[in-house]
Amino acid sequence: MPSPLRVTLPALLAAGVGIAAFGQPPPAQPAPDQQESQQEIQDRLADRAHRIAAEGETAGEKARRAIAAAGRLPRDEAAAPVGRLVRRTLVDEVLGEQQEALGIPHAPPSSDAAFLRRATLDATGLIPSPEAVRAFLADDAPDKRARLVDELVGSQEFAEQWAWFFGDLFRLAHQVGPVRNPFQSWIKEWLTTDRPYDEVVRDLLTGVAKAHGSVPSLAFLARSHQAKSRIVMGPDDYSIHNRLDAIDQFNVDVSRVFLGINTSCISCHDGAAHLEPLNEWLSKRTREEFYRHSAFMGNARQITTWDDRSKNVVVDLLVDDLAKGYDTGDDAPYHTLSEGRFPRLEGLAYEPAFLLTGETPEPGENPRDALGRMLTEHPQFARATVNLVWGKLMTVAFVEPYNSFDLDRMGRLAAGEDDPLPSRPLNPELMEALAEDFQDSGFSFWHLVKTIMKSETYGLSPHVDGDWDDAWTGYYPRRYVRVLTGPELVDSLARATEVPTEFSFAGTTVERVKELTTPSDLGGRRGRGEGAEVDALMQSFFQSNRMTPAPVGNRGSILQALLMMQSGVVNRRVSSESGGRVADLLASEMGESDLVNELFLGTLGRLPTAAEAELGAERVAADRQQGTQDLQWALLNSPEFLLNH
Repeated sequence: MPSPLRVTLPALLAAGVGIAAFGQPPPAQPAPDQQESQQEIQDRLADRAHRIAAEGETAGEKARRAIAAAGRLPRDEAAAPVGRLVRRTLVDEVLGEQQEALGIPHAPPSSDAAFLRRATLDATGLIPSPEAVRAFLADDAPDKRARLVDELVGSQEFAEQWAWFFGDLFRLAHQVGPVRNPFQSWIKEWLTTDRPYDEVVRDLLTGVAKAHGSVPSLAFLARSHQAKSRIVMGPDDYSIHNRLDAIDQFNVDVSRVFLGINTSCISCHDGAAHLEPLNEWLSKRTREEFYRHSAFMGNARQITTWDDRSKNVVVDLLVDDLAKGYDTGDDAPYHTLSEGRFPRLEGLAYEPAFLLTGETPEPGENPRDALGRMLTEHPQFARATVNLVWGKLMTVAFVEPYNSFDLDRMGRLAAGEDDPLPSRPLNPELMEALAEDFQDSGFSFWHLVKTIMKSETYGLSPHVDGDWDDAWTGYYPRRYVRVLTGPELVDSLARATEVPTEFSFAGTTVERVKELTTPSDLGGRRGRGEGAEVDALMQSFFQSNRMTPAPVGNRGSILQALLMMQSGVVNRRVSSESGGRVADLLASEMGESDLVNELFLGTLGRLPTAAEAELGAERVAADRQQGTQDLQWALLNSPEFLLNH
């Protein structure tokens, strides 16, 4: 428990951003004496679904929250004059010209200590060690920031950080097959070798296997196999599985992740008279077009394996291309009626056509191969990928939420026409330039990450002198800070205190959250050791269970503050009885000032200011053990630790 010496920090996440707003109240329901027709019920439910789909911060709202958070941080900038933005990568070429043309001032470069912490967190999900801080600050080479990025990208920790990102994005919640979630290991492998991303995505769409657990990439397809509502009655009972629902859900997931388009609404009805306020392009799309896009998977047969002991276990699926197509009239032996969407028109068969172009497979071409080809060759694939990575590294994506692209609006912007809608995508010129460069690089994920992280723009301070104009948001003249994610927080807590977490995984013990494969590996309430407490802390910092949509990120909350102050995950690690950094410092003959320096370096990645050093030394001198524990606790609970800035 905190001692009376500890600084009271009830608004620890004032850094962040305030308390997340509660959702809107549900729409009014009709009075009991009012009878709704079936169509009226469907329209009411659809309207509610559209409102839910539209929820989420715009890019401008996200930037304003990040700017407010920066105001809680001490200024920490390089002593360099602010002038013309230095051109280091394509990012600076585009933004520098725009800022000069519009007279937009940019922030100074961040300090070396701030850059080291920022880049290490973004690339690996960990804070830098004190040794890394000292070495980086002592390095006088002008290219040391670029060399740091080269060292981080492609490392084991880099693969773990981004594999977790993709695991959340794909919403892969469970182990797959007889091997403990090989999909996550497969992601780490292609991240470590920088396999072309278009090849990776084609693998996700085209895998075939007797049991999908033997082909990791098939886990994404199996993710859509969730229409289990009845008990399997025997090895020949296929009624548990609505194949068309699973195919439709896969279609939605593919469009959401790889095209940045939310097609959920048109899976149930035409877009006209529904989606005009949300998305002009989708308002012109029909449910038939959605079915034809789903029909690329129409030959994909997914058969649940039978287990005589557990009967209805569906860990493995047999996946092949021997189904008869997308036929709503006769999908035997599978269950045909829709379970997750409004009923389809029965008795209709649909041939595949790509949603964005209407293109159909070439004669003799496997439809799934055709989908992989069309999707990865279309410019929207590169745009959507760039938008995801830019949003992760720069906090505010070009299009927010990431699956809300409106292709009609993108077309008008590309043609130089005015956009009459207020939620204009941020900087389409830079997004297009990055997308083309990503494609020209052979879809190198490393190249994309390095192009962003090596830019002068990425290394700017979060502070801008003078007044701020919201119109500058899309020109990125400052760093937008963000709250740490759940895995980043827990793994960095362990590194800061040198008291590792320990999780039982696949017959061994691992010390980092991101060495696991899914949040369920923590064990939840059934977890041994710290599993349940870590799970609760991570959930408060935006970690989803991967079955339901992720919570809104980059918001501070009272729950976060309470858990950081009271959770055993934190308080055990600041106690000298747990060993680690506090115990080592207390056992040393180090003076108060040096002890304070070590705590600041290990937790915040910088040395204390004169005032911080004086106050810290006074507390440690008054009670060496309690003062050291209190200082470690206060630093972990500070905005500087909880934010990536």
